[in-house]
Amino acid sequence: MKRRIKKKPIIIITSTLIIIILLLSLIAYINKINSKEYKLEKKGYSKSEINEILRMDEKQINYAIKNNYDRYLIPLSKEKYFIWKNYKEYISYIKDDYKTAKKGYSNVITKVNTMTNFEPYTKTKQTNMKLEYGILVNKHYSLPDKYAPDDIVEMTSQYAYPNNKIRKEVYEAFKEMSKKAKEENITLIVNSSYRDYETQKQIYEDYSDKNGQEYADKYAARPNFSEHQTGLSIDIFSPGYGMKTFENSPAFTWLSQNSYKYGFILRYSKDKQDITGYSYEAWHYRYLGKDLAQKVYNENITFDEYYAYYLDK
Repeated sequence: MKRRIKKKPIIIITSTLIIIILLLSLIAYINKINSKEYKLEKKGYSKSEINEILRMDEKQINYAIKNNYDRYLIPLSKEKYFIWKNYKEYISYIKDDYKTAKKGYSNVITKVNTMTNFEPYTKTKQTNMKLEYGILVNKHYSLPDKYAPDDIVEMTSQYAYPNNKIRKEVYEAFKEMSKKAKEENITLIVNSSYRDYETQKQIYEDYSDKNGQEYADKYAARPNFSEHQTGLSIDIFSPGYGMKTFENSPAFTWLSQNSYKYGFILRYSKDKQDITGYSYEAWHYRYLGKDLAQKVYNENITFDEYYAYYLDK
């Protein structure tokens, strides 16, 4: 006699399996639609773009997921000096100043990071004084009102023309550098150094009274916006050479190769006026301290750019 097969257990097992399969399918679907890949795909990003985005910072990934397709996100974020907090300004600058933006995304990044997408003195903030020798002072970053360092010392005639003063550490560094240059028969002499608030104010007002404010802003710094007021900047010359010829001097060649070793950098380099705000000055050197000067030298960018990316937190 044949054994009767009970259908009920089979039905239960089959139903259970179906439910499990359906649940697993549902979970897989939920996981899929909740995945970053799926959400980015729905925004219109290609597989290669999605792979690029998923390697970004979490904030950037979330931005891509929450907003419409953005063709600027990937190329801008690939730039070496990209700063996420400036992203909206990058986009705004591209749209507002298309001609300048056409020079490339690297230019966009640099201009926005350094605030030079704005006219001088129109958008300013106070430099971070906690950085001590690493402060940035230009036409967008100011010193505290009527700032004056408390360690200013007189420079002797051996190292400077009369009436020059500078911060003590800067003076010691310059003496060390000057002595080393002398070993190679190169004489370095300081022509201009520290200017207090009132002196800088007088210089600026003289320019403005004689030639107008536009001219003054081009050739002189406003008080509280002058590097010379920091006590960290010096104008270096060598006997027989002036402003127009110093670039061709052995002293300039030596400084180009060695000044960073003593804590100094060339502050206003050639073809960087749109970033520094000043024409090329082969004689104007800024003290940063040996460690920071080495880093800026190795990076081969202006201090304005270095400050924006590495120091302005």
